[in-house]
Amino acid sequence: MIARQFRGFTVAACLMVLAAFGMPDTSWAWESDGPRFNIYTQGYEKADVDEGGSYSKTETGVSAGYKWFTLAYKRSDFSWSHSDSVNFSKKGSPWDQLNKLTLDASFNGALGESVNWFAGGSIISGFEDQIWDSFTFAPRGGLTFSPTYDLKFHVGVAGLISPVRPLVMPIVGAEWRNEHDYGLSGIIGFPGTRVQYRFNDLLAARVAAKWDRDIYRLSNDSSVAGKGYVEESGYTGGAYLDITPIADLKLTVGAELLFDRQLRLYDKGGDEFSKTDVDRALGAVLRASYSF
Repeated sequence: MIARQFRGFTVAACLMVLAAFGMPDTSWAWESDGPRFNIYTQGYEKADVDEGGSYSKTETGVSAGYKWFTLAYKRSDFSWSHSDSVNFSKKGSPWDQLNKLTLDASFNGALGESVNWFAGGSIISGFEDQIWDSFTFAPRGGLTFSPTYDLKFHVGVAGLISPVRPLVMPIVGAEWRNEHDYGLSGIIGFPGTRVQYRFNDLLAARVAAKWDRDIYRLSNDSSVAGKGYVEESGYTGGAYLDITPIADLKLTVGAELLFDRQLRLYDKGGDEFSKTDVDRALGAVLRASYSF
């Protein structure tokens, strides 16, 4: 029982990092060593782009996992208005669809009664229509300290080895209790924070915030930057209701706010040539997950 709870604690810290790399929410994944499945859709209202133009987007994703490994796919569909006014648009819509494939591996173990380790990594491919030259590697690792049964501290580091703007970032978090415990629980840290209140086995309400960064390789004949890259980054804050009608099935509905967002454009050599601010946008989320 203790080992199972520890696995949830350490994976929770890893998931904060995965969120920062643009993976869908897979917080259900530690629940079972058996097969697991997650599907979601989320749509966001139209937001103005700095210096003219606007766009809305819809994201749909699916993931499947077994034991230490998870394979995920996300598709983002864009709808542009007045795209000719967007500062990096040369003709027509800058792009209509962006895709992301992710293969993740996650491991953990014990170093002592109150100290544990976690490690893992992701291979990510973000692309408009061609996978070639689109890969990003995201290793991570760290330690979990458990001074009491209910309190955990996560400390670690993650890297993002990408075609453009590689970075190293900290994993820092304090976790109170488990998300399946009745009452208050949560993780406060960077790059993700979650506070939850569980009413009973059926119902839980939570608020969460995270930082996201996605990098996509543009088409060879892109009017924006042939064989170049677009980086989409910003913060997401949301309020969610989790419904668990049976032990292995969780349904989530929620509302989100995207804010402090930017689009960065790079040529095929990885040199940045445009940075554009994007206004706030409200969105709705629907998600279902099942573990066997």
